[in-house]
Amino acid sequence: MNQHFENLKSKKDIILDESKKINGVQGFITQEILRFISIAGTLTSVPDFKLDENSSIDERYITHILTRSLLENFFWILYILDDENKINSRYESLVNSFKIEYRKLLNEEKIKSMPEYGILLPADTSWSHLHKPLDVNSMLTQIKDSENNRLNYLYFTYRLTSFDTHGKNMNAIFTSTFNKDGVFPVLKIKKVIDIISEHYLNIFTKQ
Repeated sequence: MNQHFENLKSKKDIILDESKKINGVQGFITQEILRFISIAGTLTSVPDFKLDENSSIDERYITHILTRSLLENFFWILYILDDENKINSRYESLVNSFKIEYRKLLNEEKIKSMPEYGILLPADTSWSHLHKPLDVNSMLTQIKDSENNRLNYLYFTYRLTSFDTHGKNMNAIFTSTFNKDGVFPVLKIKKVIDIISEHYLNIFTKQ
């Protein structure tokens, strides 16, 4: 049993109450913790999911993709909280990343021709001057965990799951590239869930 995750899950109702009271950076953190509990809870509750190197390829298609999604916001949260003097500016960088992508969506001609386009809120003209935020690797070089260790070791997991997210983990592509059969390794997702759970427990306790 993943004890850190079980401990975090036991606090779900408390975290849910907190998420209703706050906005901004604290709202983002609590809402992401709730999203983590929901997704990780689903992965850990499926009887056939081993969540380790013994997982099947079919399991991997689901577990790796969902884990990448969890890792991305996990990195953002650690980056935002890593320097107390920069919490607001780093959260603003996250919000700006949304504004940039949202503006990019609205500027696509194909989107403008769709009926659904009319229900989208307009982008502010000032968003065109926003700078792209740091990439994941750059963020990880700046942050440490609660034991003062760098988190670069999780970057491999993040990058590997990216191949699954984009559907580029197929044996056919691997064979066409290297002229022999092969697949990417199946990752220890259960360990990743444990690491994230431990950090979120510490973060929520300090809030």
